[in-house]
Amino acid sequence: MNTVQRKKSIPHIYVKNNEISNVSDGFLELTGYEERDFVGLSLIDLGVLLKSEHQLSIQAIEDVARGYIYTHDLLPKEVAISVSTLDSGVELYYFENLESPSLYFTLDNFGSAAANKNGSVAIFSYPEGILLQHDENYIDVLSSMNSNSDNVLGNHAEFPAAIMDVLSKGVSLHEFEVEAVGDGGMATYWDINIKMINGERDRQFTVISFYDVTERANMRKCSEKQHADVELVLGNMSDAINILDKDGNYVYVNNTGKDFLSRYLPLHSTNVQSVSSKVICEARELNDVNGERILFENTPEQRVLRGERLSNHKIIETSEWPTTYYSCEGLPLYDKQGNIDGGILIYKNIELNHKVAEYQALRDNMNISPIFYVSFSPDDYKINYINQHTFHFLKKQRENISTELDIIGRSLFYFYRVDNLQGVKNGIQTSIETKSPFVHKHQAMLGGVVKYTKTIFHPIYTCDNIVEKIVAIGFDISDEEIAKENMEKLLTMQEEIFINISHELKTPLSVIFSSAQLLNLYLENDSLEEYREEILNINKATIQNYYRLIKLVNNILDISKLESEVYELVTYNHNIVEIIDEIVESVSDYTKSQDIQLLFDPDVEEVIMALDVYKFDRILLNLISNAIKFSAIGKQILVKLAVTDHHTVRISVIDEGIGIEEKDLQEIFKKFIQLNQNFNRLSEGTGLGLPLAKSLAELHGGTLHVESVFGAGSTFIVELPIKNSTHNGSVYELNSEMDRAERVRYEFSDIYF
Repeated sequence: MNTVQRKKSIPHIYVKNNEISNVSDGFLELTGYEERDFVGLSLIDLGVLLKSEHQLSIQAIEDVARGYIYTHDLLPKEVAISVSTLDSGVELYYFENLESPSLYFTLDNFGSAAANKNGSVAIFSYPEGILLQHDENYIDVLSSMNSNSDNVLGNHAEFPAAIMDVLSKGVSLHEFEVEAVGDGGMATYWDINIKMINGERDRQFTVISFYDVTERANMRKCSEKQHADVELVLGNMSDAINILDKDGNYVYVNNTGKDFLSRYLPLHSTNVQSVSSKVICEARELNDVNGERILFENTPEQRVLRGERLSNHKIIETSEWPTTYYSCEGLPLYDKQGNIDGGILIYKNIELNHKVAEYQALRDNMNISPIFYVSFSPDDYKINYINQHTFHFLKKQRENISTELDIIGRSLFYFYRVDNLQGVKNGIQTSIETKSPFVHKHQAMLGGVVKYTKTIFHPIYTCDNIVEKIVAIGFDISDEEIAKENMEKLLTMQEEIFINISHELKTPLSVIFSSAQLLNLYLENDSLEEYREEILNINKATIQNYYRLIKLVNNILDISKLESEVYELVTYNHNIVEIIDEIVESVSDYTKSQDIQLLFDPDVEEVIMALDVYKFDRILLNLISNAIKFSAIGKQILVKLAVTDHHTVRISVIDEGIGIEEKDLQEIFKKFIQLNQNFNRLSEGTGLGLPLAKSLAELHGGTLHVESVFGAGSTFIVELPIKNSTHNGSVYELNSEMDRAERVRYEFSDIYF
């Protein structure tokens, strides 16, 4: 019985007439299958079930063979298979499990049925290359390589030749962007990581990680090709192209530029990029079109590095070489912070015509360039070529365009819509006659946005000097044009500012100067006592005009701080009703002297809220002084205060003055705007008060607006949020009554009494 049990534990099978008739318990334990899975199978079927058919043929074993079988759970096991024949003709096949701890270690630590999120992992035997285990992504990897992905477990590795070369090295390594070309000629690229692990019985195992980097490799190759193509275009152009860094050193010089500049290199130098532009410029003699010598600081290189843009800038070079005439295009280059980082200069020999071959090379490589490139017939303007950038642009603009054939053969002006069509055609014909480019700037509305383009039309000639075609190269200059418009507006605004400031400075300075002259005269005549009263008036006028100048300076500084967002509030909790009452009381002398009644009518007695008293004083004093300026004698100014449902306090300054026309209601809050210039009023102003008051109200989180009936009066309304101050410390108080009195003096300094 013990012998029988021992025999049953030995993995073996009984085969009669090439058909399995019985299996031992040990064989079932080895494979993880049940008896019914084997009985009746042929040895060929057994090889398929155990996935060993690609390694060995069980029915062909004569003595002993070694290989891998796979359990029901697809776990690989190395076995030695031997065969013997009984007297009854039954064949016994014994399967000896060859223990391999290193294999199980490799499977447990590097193999996984779960997908590797960054690629795929597979484990092979070495050197046979039998696939022992793989993750879920492995089949997709094989498909990507156009490799066989059927029955791969237990099979020999089948990869494209380049990958097989890497696997056959038998060493741990990391290869990048290995190109795998499948049967269909499709190339994919892989980063491959190989780790070799030693096993028992001269066995080794290979752990291979595959990472698909096809997209990265294609992008890199495309970028390299584009760079090479651009280098090819620039390198073969007949114009000299020089790119400088901010220090005036050459960063790039094309072939023509090298030929052009190498004649000026010092004896010890062999490379243009090894010397600075200053060395080259000082070795040349450059003159302007009037024949005057151009100093180094005025050379095109230095002008561009100072931020100038040069267009068709003509220079004449004289040296031991023949005198040459050049046209220079120069453009400064900027870094991300807007600082000048270098410059690009293109020197064109304007005595030479462009060669047809050069433009052909340019067109061939223009396909990758993000500019518009079109060539068309000089006779009927029919398009014969467009680059991809132009095609995709037109495709987005017109629904009836799907291929380039929808564009080729049509007139350029079917797509290039301009108001002055005949003028553009005349310009093109003139360029043909003069053999010079015609530049046309165009403005169009695209998608609700104004776009500006600059198109250069240039005729291309054959070797017989016949116009073959016209090339149009277009650039999007929207940023440049918008910047130009903004600069023009800024310059106009600056001019208005200077005019207004000059005017406002002139009057008080004249008064102060006249007063000083008169006072000096009294001093010289020793008549101070005699003219004491007049001297007091002179001094009063001088002080008043001093306050007027201080007000102008303070307003300009405050406006600048507000626009620069560096003006901060210092708020404390105050009773705003009490603050307004004090302000109204402090200006009562000014209103009484003009027979103007100033009243304060609050709806409540107390509203505690966060205020910057100094800045609030300036808001209200400005509105009251503005009301006084435009109120006639005997009129009334009413200051009202009410609390709204929106948790805000509303302060209204109501006058019975001349009012404001509806079209001017928003204009008055713009800087240096003064309405009713011809109105005979008692005061002048800079036009800064209302913009400043509005900005200070908004700084408090509030608003300032105006309602007016022309000829009947105006109401300026300030709304401020009612909220508590978070500022720590004691409640801020004015240092003395003189503080507010001082502010009243300069806020009212432009009201003459």
